[in-house]
Amino acid sequence: MLTKIEKLLLEMLKITSVSGQEKEIGNFIVSQLDGFRVKKQYVAKDRFNIIAKKGKSDLWIVVHMDTVPGAVPIKITKDKVYGRGAIDNKGNIVGAIMAGKKIDNINLLFTVGEEENFCGAKKANIKNGKFIVMEPTKLKIITGQRGIILLEVTARGIQKHSSLCREKEESAVYNLTDTLMELYRKNWTAFNAFITFGGEADNVCASMARAKISIRPKDMKEYKDVMTFLGKFKKRNASLKIEKSIEPCLSRLVKNGKIALFFSEMAFFKNSILFGVGDIKIAHSANEYVLRKDLNRLEKKLLGVIEKIDRK
Repeated sequence: MLTKIEKLLLEMLKITSVSGQEKEIGNFIVSQLDGFRVKKQYVAKDRFNIIAKKGKSDLWIVVHMDTVPGAVPIKITKDKVYGRGAIDNKGNIVGAIMAGKKIDNINLLFTVGEEENFCGAKKANIKNGKFIVMEPTKLKIITGQRGIILLEVTARGIQKHSSLCREKEESAVYNLTDTLMELYRKNWTAFNAFITFGGEADNVCASMARAKISIRPKDMKEYKDVMTFLGKFKKRNASLKIEKSIEPCLSRLVKNGKIALFFSEMAFFKNSILFGVGDIKIAHSANEYVLRKDLNRLEKKLLGVIEKIDRK
């Protein structure tokens, strides 16, 4: 027999809500918020945040509505519920709704675009308050997260017939991979690169090659070290351009030393913690699921966290 929270989650899993396509899931969430003063905050056409308030409070529960692409067959077994968004983030959406209904004074914020460019959190722009940002944390309070530095590497070469390409540095592909290996050898906490352009053709010596890079520093020391290195970086046939950099953050509400490996909307809400159902290792996977026992504990656990944070 299914519980109320399981039934609500299964309804939600049937609704497509990939980043950019949050309209239907947003309208469904609004339909569940009886007892709240509800406002749609438009971010773009057919894309809106949901701001729901009840009573008077400076405490916010923040939950993103969008999911990554990729179909995960919806099914329920003895101990799991499967589906895209089961833990990231629809399991947490239903938890926020059900817990919110039990409280007289609370604010809920449901955002768009978290899996894309954080446009919803940026649009919300709520500066004051206390925030519980819901993400998969295995029902544990997380009080910090890594920063993120995004950059583009552009390497140059000499365009000519490939039979005449004799010197390694004449190829932009060589110069790009040489630069990437230099960055990989820095052994930063988390580093990833993917090549976005790698030359014109197999019989043409590449005149240009590009890659996107993400670096996730674990603390402010590493963040500053990385930024200093990148600021001084010089290479004859390659250049770096920093596209975005956001510092690591630590909660002012609770300090327990637990740092999230991933990046989240926590960065946009200063007085915040992370909390939610599910294991981040399962999020975005081809068989994303939530444990039924954890889903059914979520409401009570979240109410306990709300009470703890509300006293701060």
